[in-house]
Amino acid sequence: MTAILFFAHGSRDSQWRVPFDAILADFRGMHATKLAELAFLEFMQPDFATSVKALVDQDATQIRVIPLFLATGAHTRKDLTELIEQAQETHAGVRFTVASPIGEVDSIRSAISSWVATQL
Repeated sequence: MTAILFFAHGSRDSQWRVPFDAILADFRGMHATKLAELAFLEFMQPDFATSVKALVDQDATQIRVIPLFLATGAHTRKDLTELIEQAQETHAGVRFTVASPIGEVDSIRSAISSWVATQL
């Protein structure tokens, strides 16, 4: 079974997570039969390993990581790669794939630009 793992940075400000929790809730509402979790790189819980374990415990055999970042950088290139390598060691039977950061998706950039135009 393929699962989605939303991956965000995290913050010391507890309110920062609100839109990320909403993204997960929206996804679950639209796709009730799909497995999905949210993980944070730092400062917030659940962390990557905890969310991966939650998905594996629900019989996920493939995990598609969705970086909720605007661009590729050290966190997506280095930190996420290391987290996946560690998870792969713990869960050898699970296949991980990674989507582009959301800011690099044409339709999402277009939606941002369209919204910005409404601010004029």
